[in-house]
Amino acid sequence: MAKMMGVGALNLALNELMQADPKVLCVGEDIGTMGGCWTYFRGLKDKFGSERVISTPISESGYTGVSVGLAYGGYRPIVEYMFADFATLASDGIINVAAKARYNSAGALSLPITFVFPEGVGQAGCQHCQTVEGWFANVPGIKIVAPTTPADLRSFLKAAVLDDDPVCFFFSRPCAMSIQEEVDTSDQTVPTLTNAAKIVKEGSDLTLIAWHSSLLKSIKVAAEIEKETGKSIEIIDPRVLCPFDKEKVFASVRKTGKVVIANEEVERGSFSSHISAWIAENCLTDLKAPVKRVGSYNTCIPFGAVEQFALPQEEDIRKAILSVL
Repeated sequence: MAKMMGVGALNLALNELMQADPKVLCVGEDIGTMGGCWTYFRGLKDKFGSERVISTPISESGYTGVSVGLAYGGYRPIVEYMFADFATLASDGIINVAAKARYNSAGALSLPITFVFPEGVGQAGCQHCQTVEGWFANVPGIKIVAPTTPADLRSFLKAAVLDDDPVCFFFSRPCAMSIQEEVDTSDQTVPTLTNAAKIVKEGSDLTLIAWHSSLLKSIKVAAEIEKETGKSIEIIDPRVLCPFDKEKVFASVRKTGKVVIANEEVERGSFSSHISAWIAENCLTDLKAPVKRVGSYNTCIPFGAVEQFALPQEEDIRKAILSVL
């Protein structure tokens, strides 16, 4: 066991993946000598060389295309975008090429490539602090992985890279650079990307679904409300958004009859909309109250400390839970 933050867990996973398979490559800006803007590529260039840790110019569209070509050639590229917002610059290669590889080859070809998106706030403004997993939810052929804790970051990055289809891997920078937990470094289990949701805490009066920073806020708020009201709240961390673990969520909803979904995406068009719709379509007669969603306001994220006013806070989650209870 070793205590580490999320960035340390990601670094551990990259070391393990690259040690096990010479076809695993890392591609991105400043990931070589500098070790990446968020530090989790540190030491990899010295250990595995510049032919496997490829530090690129600032050209997301260009290095995405090169990486897709490498994946077609039998490699397993891990492609980082310094900020998830920059997915817009790489979207053609991800959406129109990688995601359609199986379809356009009539199932003959797979494309084992992982696109890594550090996201979340950091007082860096409207082009560097967006939460964007919902952008890719409408693209067939892509899997979406969004773990939160250090142990899950390590194991699900490995699962993403070892998967034979394109995976968009989203992680919260604030969480990965602040949360510490014990990670069993001897455990080499690689989880499946199906049925991946985790029951963080069991309960009977309300189902609370959350990930990334909203998960941490939700755990804290739920404990406070349970103490105040005597109610019991079940908390679910999806970990993988596509393919989504619907059955685990449906089972919880059928038990509790009440649901709150919290994440930091702009509420309009967010992935929480999909979850809410699935629950309505499959568990409508089990619901005792409408599903409540908590997300960011439909506004650009302002620069600096005032960003907090655009994002869901603990009090927003508290109000949502109490209104449903």
